Amino acid sequence: MSYDHVIDKNIFPSFVSSCIPDVSVSSLEEECYKIWEEYPSEDYSNDGGYHSPIFVDTKFKNLLNCTQKFSNDLLREKGLNLQIQNIEYWCNINKSYNYNVMHNHGRADLIGIYYVMIPEKSGNLTILRNDGSQYCNLYANRKDMLEYVIEPEVGRLYLLPGHLWHYVQASQNQKDRISISFNIYT
Repeated sequence: MSYDHVIDKNIFPSFVSSCIPDVSVSSLEEECYKIWEEYPSEDYSNDGGYHSPIFVDTKFKNLLNCTQKFSNDLLREKGLNLQIQNIEYWCNINKSYNYNVMHNHGRADLIGIYYVMIPEKSGNLTILRNDGSQYCNLYANRKDMLEYVIEPEVGRLYLLPGHLWHYVQASQNQKDRISISFNIYT
C-alpha cells in the first residue's frame, strides 16, 4: 500500500540563543567574589553552593545592558513584538559536588545564564522538555528528544524561555564554577 501528500511539521518549538557579550570576565569574577563576601547565601536552586541575593540595581552594569539589548533583539527577530521591562539577576558560585537542582523560573519570560568561570568537568546545563512526552514510550530510546545538554563556555550568555525546566550537573572539580543568572520580564 502506498500514500502521498505527506505533511510533517514540528510544533511548539522552543529555543536557546547565545552570544558573547563585550564585557570583562575578570571584572565580573572579582565582583562575584565581593558579593559572596558581603552577602549570605540565599536558599534557591543551589545544593551546597552559593546563591547571592537577587539584585535589580546596576551591579554588572555592562553585562546587564548587553543582556537587555540581546534579549530585545532576540524577541524582535522571533517576531514576538515584546520589549524587556525588568531584569533581576544574581551570581552562583559552586564548588566540588555542588549543583543546581531541577527548577524553572516561574513567571520570568526569559532566563539568562552568563558563565564567568567554568573549570573542566564542573557540570553542564541540562534543559528538559516540559510536556507530557516523558510519560509515554514514544521517545524512550531517544534521550535527545527529552533533554538538551549545553556544555557551557566561559564568557557566553545563554537565553531561553523561563518556563523550561533545567538543572546544572554536580561539579567534579575543586575549582569554583561561577555564573550570573537573570530573570527577564517583558
